[in-house]
Parts: sequence; structure tokens; C-alpha cells
Amino acid sequence: MSFDIIRHTHTAVACLLLALFLAGCTASPQVGRDTSSAPQETTQAANEDPLRFRARVHAELGANYFQRGQLAVALEELNEAIRLDPRYGLAHSILGLVYAEMNDVARAEAAFQRAVAAAPNEGDIRNNYGAFLCRQNRTEAGLRELEAALALPLYQTPQLALENAGNCALTAGQLRVAEGYYNRLIQLQPFNSRGYQGLAAIAMKTSRWDDVLRHVERGMRAEPITPELLFLGVCAERARGAREQEAEYIRQLKTRFPDSPLIDTINRGGCV
Repeated sequence: MSFDIIRHTHTAVACLLLALFLAGCTASPQVGRDTSSAPQETTQAANEDPLRFRARVHAELGANYFQRGQLAVALEELNEAIRLDPRYGLAHSILGLVYAEMNDVARAEAAFQRAVAAAPNEGDIRNNYGAFLCRQNRTEAGLRELEAALALPLYQTPQLALENAGNCALTAGQLRVAEGYYNRLIQLQPFNSRGYQGLAAIAMKTSRWDDVLRHVERGMRAEPITPELLFLGVCAERARGAREQEAEYIRQLKTRFPDSPLIDTINRGGCV
């Protein structure tokens, strides 16, 4: 299971989500990269400190280079942003994301800690750090950061922290805790399929096949439709011996997501 990380600056240059994988699957988080998008023009706010503005420009450039997979250039821009304004928490947070992508865990954690120290009331920063800790299997520390993000009244994307917290608890086998987070996500965003997908994954772990299918069907009426949802449907119908329904989920998986590695898993007879 990997986690949703929001990467952004104050002008929302980049908001990239990591792909969701089912609990039990292992995969390196892949960053969505759009090489066709051009950097957005940055403007200075009327009351913005000139050094913060210059730092923000470099941070936004760093985020864009990160989005394109140009990690070395991203590091240069982010380090320049921090040189100009060492207290710019978002620059430290994006730097942590870059180091995490490079599998430099020590430097990533140090950058995230500096980000939190500089801007403890930035929900996106706490979410990023919490998701990072969860990927390091530091569940309790990760959940503390995610809860800190959720406690901030001005945090604008609590759905990400709720999903990350559910994924974190699920990966750690804390099924009741995970269920609570996914239910909160559904209450917040009834048309977000991620909450139903999480509940289906929990039901699958406990072999409650009818519940798996109930949550999958609700998720299929929401957005986004994911290969993981269809995979869960395949596995539940296979366990029930419903071959026709299983074949329909397989057909949809292959039609909608022909490049999904879950197709190979299904072809090998695997259901995790």
C-alpha cells in the first residue's frame, strides 16, 4: 500500500497523487509526471516578503522539476529556496518528497522534520510527513502526524490524510482503526471511491465476500474507478464461485486498465 501525498506551493503548481495499491501488494511509489505541462507564472502577493516570494519561485520550480522526474535540478531549486528563506516550510516538505523518491530516508526525514518545525500548522506538510512515516512502517508516528493534519481547522484536503491514515492502519493490520478512517472519508466525501475501496480491502482480509462486493459496487458508482476496485471484485466473485460475474470484472479490468499489473496477478490465479 502506498500513500497519497499532496505536493503544492501556494499557487498550486503541482498536486500529484501517488497510486493506491492494495494492502499486501508491494510496489515502489511512482510519481505522476506530466512532461507536457508548463510551469505556471508566479506572482507576488501584495503583502508578501520579497525573500519569501523569491524562495517561493524557486520552490515552485523545484516542484515542477520533481513532477518531471528531474530530481537533480529539483534539488538545486529547492536548496536555493531554503537558502533564501530557511523558514519556508513547504520548500523543506517538497525537498523531503524528493529525497524520499531517491530512497534517501535519512535526508527525507530530516527535511520533513524541518518542514514541521517551520510550519507546524500546515496540514499538507503534516500529511506528507505522516505518509512518509507510514511508508517506513512507522505506523504510530505516521498516524500521529496525519491526525495532527486532520486537527487543523484550515486544512483544505482532509480527504488525503483520512485515506493515508486508513491505508497506514490497514497495512499495519489495525483493521478497526482503518475502518474508522475509511468511514470518516465516506462521510466527508460520499462520492470518493477510495473509502469504499478501503472498506472492501478490509472485508477481503476477513473473507467477508458479500461485504467486499457491496463496497466494490458502491465504489463503482463513485470516482475514481480504479483497477484495485475491479481486482477486489474479481477476487470476491472467484471466492464465491461466481464465474460469470468474475469474468465480467476481469473484462472491465482489462478494458479499462490494460496495462495494470493486477491483470498479471489475476492471470496467475493470485488474489491477495
